[in-house]
Amino acid sequence: MGDTSARDLLAEELRNLKASAVLSLAQIEEQGNKQKPRAVKLGKAKLSGWLKGVSVPEADAPFHFLIQLLEPRASRSGVPAKGIHWWLDLRQKAADERSAAKASKPAGSRGQSASAPAPVPTAPSASDMGKAARLLRLLPQDGHWYRWLTDAETMFRVPLTVSDPVCDAHRPLETDLPDYVDPDLQDGHRDLVAALGTLCFELNGMTDISDEGPDILEINHPGTSAERNALNRQACQARDQFIPAYTRMINLLNVKGLLPPTPKDPLDIAVSLLAARWVPGGALAAPLTLAAKLPSTDPAAPYYFVVEATSLNDQAPQIAAASIEIIQPNGDAALTHLFPARGPGHRLQLPFQLSAYGAGQAVLNASEVAVAIRMLGDAAAQVRAFIRTGNGRVFPGPSVPVEDMKPFLDVVLAPADS
Repeated sequence: MGDTSARDLLAEELRNLKASAVLSLAQIEEQGNKQKPRAVKLGKAKLSGWLKGVSVPEADAPFHFLIQLLEPRASRSGVPAKGIHWWLDLRQKAADERSAAKASKPAGSRGQSASAPAPVPTAPSASDMGKAARLLRLLPQDGHWYRWLTDAETMFRVPLTVSDPVCDAHRPLETDLPDYVDPDLQDGHRDLVAALGTLCFELNGMTDISDEGPDILEINHPGTSAERNALNRQACQARDQFIPAYTRMINLLNVKGLLPPTPKDPLDIAVSLLAARWVPGGALAAPLTLAAKLPSTDPAAPYYFVVEATSLNDQAPQIAAASIEIIQPNGDAALTHLFPARGPGHRLQLPFQLSAYGAGQAVLNASEVAVAIRMLGDAAAQVRAFIRTGNGRVFPGPSVPVEDMKPFLDVVLAPADS
């Protein structure tokens, strides 16, 4: 191998293979998540570490899957397949090289003598604990915004469910006093706020086209494609400065013992599909079987479908998206209706943060679903609600027979029929 280490060679070969296969990191992760019966976890951070030579893959399912995914696609570009055994041999050499380097590293090589006692960590101040909690409430680790920004390859179109939470967090973090007592945390906070401000400047320069339908921001058309591409590069650069600043701050909070404790129980969320009617002060919700009797002082008050998510334990996840699926008699989906990022009065309703054992809701105009069910006729057998958390997990609610919903649907559609 000459002067090239096995780790560097493995990283270079993986980069060449990925380039020949013409797949992005997001596409590789997506293919891994689709595997049955169990998804193969190949996140962007893990793949980047392998491709840069920062880490050496283990000889497990993700590495096997990556090679088996990329080699057939690379062969279409004329790159001959080396075979999984060749890759495993090179991986083993890189792993052996890593182990030898660790074994040869002298004690105390990190800047302190082998005999010096480890420093005793000091307990974080109550002020820093409160400030960290405010940061995590505004920009939660499991937020959909983080997953989207990390995976997005361009910034031409940004969902409001990403731009709103990010920009809404800037001013509160910028003006949050007092400063951190710990100087490391204060430096990290300052860098995070600066990077966040740059990103929000780019987002605020985009056009909100939600009045036209999609709940997204779109990069402006300044005149030419080249100029528009330059605006996209600026936005991507701002994003690429913010994500590392946020990651560094989270890692600092972890080192200082300021991250929330690991929940005792796995994520468990109940999903309910309700109906609602607008009344002064908000939407009055009821079970679907009673929805036709919802009162209102305004005969023209609109009806809504409501998806309610309830955390059943000590976890407090972010709810990033909600949807209603119309199901055919054979069990296949006929149509899916996504709940908008903004609800009545153009108020932001998604994403929302659940508290431990708490509940939250989003609404969707009932006439959209009612018209679709009527048009489908016998092809619509059931309706089911889903929610998706910020880290990508999907939770379904129980299926509701369309027959049970007919009294409500008739009321929703009555004004159009009269």
